[in-house]
Amino acid sequence: MEIEFKMPDLATTDSEIKVIRWLVETGQPVKRGQVLLEVETDKATMEVESIATGWLKAICARPGDALSAGQLLAVIGDEAPSAAAPVTPAPATPKPAGGMFARNRAAATTPATKLARQPIPLSAAQQTAARRLQQSKQTIPHFYLQTSANAEPMLKRRNAEPARNVAWDAFFMHAAGKALKKFERLCCRFEADRLVPAEIDAVGVAVDFEGELFVATITDPAAKTPEQISDELRSLVARVRAGDAEARRLRPANLTITNLGGTGVETFAAIVNPPEVAILAFGRAAPVAVVREGAVVAQTRLTLTLSADHRVVNGKYAAGFLDAVVQELESL
Repeated sequence: MEIEFKMPDLATTDSEIKVIRWLVETGQPVKRGQVLLEVETDKATMEVESIATGWLKAICARPGDALSAGQLLAVIGDEAPSAAAPVTPAPATPKPAGGMFARNRAAATTPATKLARQPIPLSAAQQTAARRLQQSKQTIPHFYLQTSANAEPMLKRRNAEPARNVAWDAFFMHAAGKALKKFERLCCRFEADRLVPAEIDAVGVAVDFEGELFVATITDPAAKTPEQISDELRSLVARVRAGDAEARRLRPANLTITNLGGTGVETFAAIVNPPEVAILAFGRAAPVAVVREGAVVAQTRLTLTLSADHRVVNGKYAAGFLDAVVQELESL
């Protein structure tokens, strides 16, 4: 008996789903619930499990093929095949083969002159990010507020436990979470000329890995210490970088933190990640000259830039939120 193994409905997207790689080969035994392949939707990389126990008789979709839910992936039989069956491509829209790692390997072996003339394919996640950010910039009336904060309380707390090396983002997420408790309008989303309150209490942080952006979300950051947030965040980011599909799954947040301080950037303005209505960008912490009690002294400070949706909050309200974040950071 043969069973047709079809692309499942992953309930994450209406677009096609790209095959990334197979974890088994034709002719090998498989078990029900065993992960057979990895696929990529427009939101995340996910694992697909076998629906039966038996032998993988034929693979019908190559890495790089784009399929819709219900299209044939493979054939599973209850008897071992006498010889490996050839791979038969599934009828699907042609897409550039390979994921980010494959493209990197190709780049390493391709002359630079040739690379410069070749189109650079985007992963499904990159395509989604491009569409969402373009839509955000075109439809959300952004405005921007910038200020700075004394970073020395954070440095002092980090230096108190050098082995733990508390992540900077943990301080930012904790401060933003506490400030959001006082400025709950920033936890609403704009929908059909009305504001809909969020049903979650979470702050996300943008994570870049292999050219793709993910948002690592921490729930109730106001109730956790920066040290607790740092531990949770490092674990989550490690799972994202290891390819954990569950960790890469898109989760809602009230606000996203984005930090380029580690790259040396002093200040920048980010694009709001809908349906959120604001995003908070942090630059690098560096010594600057400040006047304290009539004397010029050096103080380590960092910049904060808030990008906000003017349909939801006005300048004064957003300024109050930004000031609350600064106060939280400086009172650590």
